[in-house]
Amino acid sequence: MIPTSGTKSLEMMIGGLLQATQDMQRDITEIRRDIKDSDARAALSYEQSEQRAASSRAKMYQKTDELVERVTATESAVSKLNADMTSVKDVTAEVTRWKLMGLGALGVTGMAAAALASLITAYWSNIWRVLRGG
Repeated sequence: MIPTSGTKSLEMMIGGLLQATQDMQRDITEIRRDIKDSDARAALSYEQSEQRAASSRAKMYQKTDELVERVTATESAVSKLNADMTSVKDVTAEVTRWKLMGLGALGVTGMAAAALASLITAYWSNIWRVLRGG
């Protein structure tokens, strides 16, 4: 068979279709590779995001634990301070009572000293004479 122009034209069309099919297959293969790469990047990004979130949660839990420890220490200190303040209040009340009693005693002592000073002043010449021996 001798190729005719119609056959050549048909062969050229089939060759073009084959080339187009091969090009489409190559493009589809590239698209599939790009999708796989994109999925891999997305999975990696998701894993990294999960790791960052887990790290962030771990830091938050650590800070929460530290805060709990600090609150516990503060509660303990406040409890001890309350106990100390109870004893301080008792001591303060006693000192206040002593002060009130002391002011009363000081007033009595002052009056006694004034009376003694008056007696000494009134009898000074007699006391002086006795002290000199004569």
